[in-house]
Amino acid sequence: MDEQTLMNNKLDRELFVKLSEDNYEPLKVIIQTEDGLKDSDKTLVKSLGGKIKDDLYIINAFSADISAEGIKKLILSPRILRIFNDGNVTAL
Repeated sequence: MDEQTLMNNKLDRELFVKLSEDNYEPLKVIIQTEDGLKDSDKTLVKSLGGKIKDDLYIINAFSADISAEGIKKLILSPRILRIFNDGNVTAL
Protein backbone atom coordinates (compact mmCIF):
# COMPACT_ATOMS: atom_id res chain seq x y z
CA MET A 1 0.00 0.00 0.00
CA ASP A 2 1.17 3.53 -0.65
CA GLU A 3 1.53 6.08 2.15
CA GLN A 4 -1.72 7.90 1.35
CA THR A 5 -3.73 4.66 1.51
CA LEU A 6 -2.08 3.75 4.81
CA MET A 7 -2.91 7.18 6.21
CA ASN A 8 -6.55 6.77 5.17
CA ASN A 9 -6.74 3.29 6.69
CA LYS A 10 -4.73 3.75 9.89
CA LEU A 11 -5.42 7.31 11.06
CA ASP A 12 -8.59 8.61 12.65
CA ARG A 13 -10.13 11.63 10.91
CA GLU A 14 -9.11 14.22 13.52
CA LEU A 15 -5.49 13.08 13.45
CA PHE A 16 -5.52 12.98 9.64
CA VAL A 17 -6.52 16.66 9.63
CA LYS A 18 -3.85 17.57 12.20
CA LEU A 19 -1.17 15.99 10.02
CA SER A 20 -2.14 18.27 7.14
CA GLU A 21 -1.50 21.37 9.28
CA ASP A 22 1.91 22.88 9.95
CA ASN A 23 2.32 21.43 13.41
CA TYR A 24 5.76 21.25 14.96
CA GLU A 25 4.69 20.22 18.44
CA PRO A 26 4.52 16.54 19.37
CA LEU A 27 1.00 15.16 18.98
CA LYS A 28 -0.73 13.14 21.70
CA VAL A 29 -1.84 9.85 20.17
CA ILE A 30 -3.11 6.38 21.01
CA ILE A 31 -1.45 3.66 18.96
CA GLN A 32 -3.24 0.34 18.61
CA THR A 33 -1.31 -2.82 17.71
CA GLU A 34 -2.26 -6.42 17.10
CA ASP A 35 -1.08 -7.61 20.49
CA GLY A 36 -0.30 -4.63 22.72
CA LEU A 37 2.88 -2.77 23.56
CA LYS A 38 6.08 -4.70 22.86
CA ASP A 39 9.76 -3.79 23.23
CA SER A 40 10.00 -3.36 19.45
CA ASP A 41 7.24 -0.71 19.63
CA LYS A 42 9.12 1.14 22.36
CA THR A 43 12.29 1.07 20.27
CA LEU A 44 10.48 2.25 17.14
CA VAL A 45 8.70 5.15 18.85
CA LYS A 46 11.90 6.25 20.58
CA SER A 47 13.86 6.08 17.29
CA LEU A 48 11.27 8.43 15.76
CA GLY A 49 11.75 10.95 18.58
CA GLY A 50 8.56 9.97 20.38
CA LYS A 51 7.83 9.21 24.02
CA ILE A 52 5.65 6.36 25.31
CA LYS A 53 3.30 7.54 28.07
CA ASP A 54 0.98 4.68 29.08
CA ASP A 55 0.44 1.01 28.27
CA LEU A 56 -3.26 0.61 27.44
CA TYR A 57 -3.11 -3.18 27.51
CA ILE A 58 -6.90 -3.64 27.78
CA ILE A 59 -7.30 -2.34 24.21
CA ASN A 60 -3.92 -3.58 22.84
CA ALA A 61 -2.66 -0.02 22.59
CA PHE A 62 -0.40 2.58 24.15
CA SER A 63 -0.37 6.35 24.35
CA ALA A 64 2.54 8.43 23.14
CA ASP A 65 3.69 11.91 22.21
CA ILE A 66 5.23 11.93 18.74
CA SER A 67 5.82 14.35 15.87
CA ALA A 68 3.73 14.42 12.71
CA GLU A 69 6.72 13.08 10.77
CA GLY A 70 7.08 10.26 13.28
CA ILE A 71 3.42 9.33 12.83
CA LYS A 72 3.87 9.22 9.05
CA LYS A 73 6.70 6.72 9.56
CA LEU A 74 4.81 4.71 12.20
CA ILE A 75 1.98 3.90 9.80
CA LEU A 76 4.47 1.98 7.65
CA SER A 77 4.86 -0.63 10.39
CA PRO A 78 2.67 -3.70 9.85
CA ARG A 79 2.28 -3.96 13.65
CA ILE A 80 0.39 -0.68 13.82
CA LEU A 81 -3.34 -1.16 13.24
CA ARG A 82 -4.69 2.33 14.01
CA ILE A 83 -3.50 5.65 15.39
CA PHE A 84 -5.99 7.91 17.15
CA ASN A 85 -5.80 11.49 18.35
CA ASP A 86 -5.60 11.42 22.17
CA GLY A 87 -7.80 14.34 23.09
CA ASN A 88 -9.93 15.37 26.01
CA VAL A 89 -13.38 13.83 26.23
CA THR A 90 -16.23 15.77 27.78
CA ALA A 91 -19.78 14.75 28.56
CA LEU A 92 -22.67 16.84 27.32
